[in-house]
Amino acid sequence: MPATNRATSAVRSVRGTMPTIWGQLEKVDELFARSPHIKVKTSLPGGIVIRVRANIGAETLIARGTESVDVSGLREGEFVEVSYRHGREGILDAVTIYVRPEQTVVS
Repeated sequence: MPATNRATSAVRSVRGTMPTIWGQLEKVDELFARSPHIKVKTSLPGGIVIRVRANIGAETLIARGTESVDVSGLREGEFVEVSYRHGREGILDAVTIYVRPEQTVVS
């Protein structure tokens, strides 16, 4: 099965079963000692802003549209959907990171 089909079906199947956050990709840190991670900024009604950090593991699926991408292909300002599991010490472990190309913000 080509990587593009696998990425699309995996993102679609996880969305309905796992907790997911949506927001702007605020930071990509590939050089973190234990594992790379991202920071996502979500705006809630009433002007409330939440920033969430999620670790990126070896099994994390990252896709932009229907194409699989590497963590180095993520850019700050992009709108992402992150499905996750609760990790150790209160930090989230990303299962999928889906970049929504139609909502990319160029900074």
